[in-house]
Amino acid sequence: MKKSLSLLALSITTSFFSISSYAVEGGASVSWGDHPYIVESQCTGTVLAGKYVLLAGHCAASVDSPFPRLVNFSDGSSMMPTHRNAELYYKDTDSADIALWTLPNTAPMNKIVFIDDLNNVADTPKLDDTVSIIGFGQNDSSPRLGEISNTVTWFSNNGMAIGFGDSKQHTIQGDSGAPIFNANHKIISTIYSGDGSNDPATGLYEQNGVNLRFAKDWLLKGINAWHSPTELKFTGNQTIEIQSLHVNPVNLEDRQNAGTLTTGDITVTGGTCMTDGDVKPFGTCTLELKAGSSEGHVQLEDGNTITVNRAPEIKPDVHQPDSTDNGGSGGGSMGWLGLLGLLAFAFKRK
Repeated sequence: MKKSLSLLALSITTSFFSISSYAVEGGASVSWGDHPYIVESQCTGTVLAGKYVLLAGHCAASVDSPFPRLVNFSDGSSMMPTHRNAELYYKDTDSADIALWTLPNTAPMNKIVFIDDLNNVADTPKLDDTVSIIGFGQNDSSPRLGEISNTVTWFSNNGMAIGFGDSKQHTIQGDSGAPIFNANHKIISTIYSGDGSNDPATGLYEQNGVNLRFAKDWLLKGINAWHSPTELKFTGNQTIEIQSLHVNPVNLEDRQNAGTLTTGDITVTGGTCMTDGDVKPFGTCTLELKAGSSEGHVQLEDGNTITVNRAPEIKPDVHQPDSTDNGGSGGGSMGWLGLLGLLAFAFKRK
C-alpha cells in the first residue's frame, strides 16, 4: 500500500489522511459494505451504540487537522461529530491514546461488532494470541479497507498497551484508531501507534494498541447505552443480539411490561433480554422480533431506537405548470383563446 496524503472524496470535499495516522499493509482487501460499522475520518473508527465513534485520541488533536472533521460511512454519507471525549489522552499519568466522538444523529447500521467482555478474566488477551486488524489505507489516492492478522507479543507494565507483531503484515498510513479483534471477532484494543519498528531479534514488525480493559470504565461512562443495529429491514421473525455498554446492570423487561419497548409494526416476542434479567456491562442478550411490512421501532431507551422497515421519505409534489396550457405559465404568457379574442376585437374596430 503506497503512502499518499489525499483520498478520493466520498460525497465530501475534504482531504483525508494526515501524516500521523496509519493503515494496514500486507493483508487482504475487504469490502467496506461488509463492514459498515467501520468509518473513516483521516483515521479509522468503529461506530458504537449508533452515535459514538471509537478511535485514537490523537485523531483530530493537531492544529493542522483539528476537531471536528467529517466522519465518512460506507454508503457514501457523512456526519460532522459534535463532541470529542479524549479524557484519557490528555491525562498526565496513565494516559491512553483513545477517544470517543459523538455523532449528531444515529448512524444507520444493519450490522455491528461487539466489544469483548472486558470484565471476563477468562477472555483476557494472552501472549501469542492471534488477532486481526481492519483499517483504512490508500492505493493510488483511493480509499482501501484492508484486514491483517497479527500475534500478541507483549503487554505494558500498567496494562494500558498491547503489542502486536508479524513479519509481513502491519499498519501504515490511515489506520490510527482501527479496531483490533480477538479470535471471536470482538474488539479488545485500538491501534494508537501504527508505524512501529522491526525487531531484529524476532524478525517481527512491532506495533501498539490501547488495551480496552485499561479503558473500560471510561468507555462505559462515555457511552452508557445499548449497542445494537439501528436500521433493519425484514418481515416475519428475526432474532438479534445486542450488547450493554451501560455503567450499571440493566434490563429491557421493564420497558416491555410498561408498553414502551416497541411502537409501530414490530413486536418483541421473546429472547434472553426478556427472560434472563439484568444484563451486566459488556454482556449481551437476544431479542426475538416479529415485523410486519410497515415501519416499527424498538425503543431500547430514550434516544436509542432500532428502526425496522423505515418508510421511504415522501417528498412534496411541486406542480410545474405546462407552458402549453392556456396561459397557465403565468407572468404574461397568452393562450390561443386569448389571441383569438384580440383578433376579433381588432376586426370589430375596423
